[in-house]
Amino acid sequence: MIADLTGKVAVVTGGASGIGAGICTVLAEQGAFVTVADIDLRGAEKVVSELPDGRGSAMRLDVTDQGSVDDMVRALTRDGGRIDILVNNAGVIGAPGWWERDRGNDDDWQRAFEVNVRGVVRCSEAVSPHMIERGYGKQVNIASIAARRGGEEPYYCVTKAAVMNWTQSSAAALARHGINVNAICPGLVWTPMTSALVDRRANFALAQSEPGMRGKEAFDAIVDSWVPMGREQTARDIGKAAAFLASDDAQNITGQAVNVDGGIYMN
Repeated sequence: MIADLTGKVAVVTGGASGIGAGICTVLAEQGAFVTVADIDLRGAEKVVSELPDGRGSAMRLDVTDQGSVDDMVRALTRDGGRIDILVNNAGVIGAPGWWERDRGNDDDWQRAFEVNVRGVVRCSEAVSPHMIERGYGKQVNIASIAARRGGEEPYYCVTKAAVMNWTQSSAAALARHGINVNAICPGLVWTPMTSALVDRRANFALAQSEPGMRGKEAFDAIVDSWVPMGREQTARDIGKAAAFLASDDAQNITGQAVNVDGGIYMN
């Protein structure tokens, strides 16, 4: 096993698709019971139906709504329930229609901040008192390698950099309570979000050499160009990193941002 999560109870925000679905699957495979929390309840239910041994439940969650976050925590912790693991994965690039704009507008900045930053903070702050009371907890925040380099969607890059800083700040505050807080910076993972990004920036990293490429073909060329190991990352790769950081094998790791990117960034 990559990490023993037997008997642990996890919540994964934004778990209905992409990286979130991969994280849910791996956590369940390693023995955790996973609440797949997403604004897309039908998608969350589909992910749950595919988890092994019925190790999951679906819950609608809007991370931009404090009431929704509080309701989730109350529902999961009442009658002796608990949350051992929180994975803050819910994220967006910008406001609806971002892919049609040449440059971001106020809506893009606001939406990215509300989901990617405030959403992470809301969920962490709602779950942390429960973890503090128990003297135990693992929090994993999904950032991005975009936080390390910037890019054509600065509203996304800036908010993911904020996630890394929040990880350090909350790790320092919660360490004395036995709570580990870490971040993962995924690299090039083919997801619906990535597909939209590549289609919008069809010349992304290929402007001079292969301007006609689209979709997965363009993505694969980007991987060949950027990734020293020469292979794309997968949602399961991110899930495996999350499972390790959520396990007791990582009990002395906190406040870190781990790149899972095939060597694009080395530090």
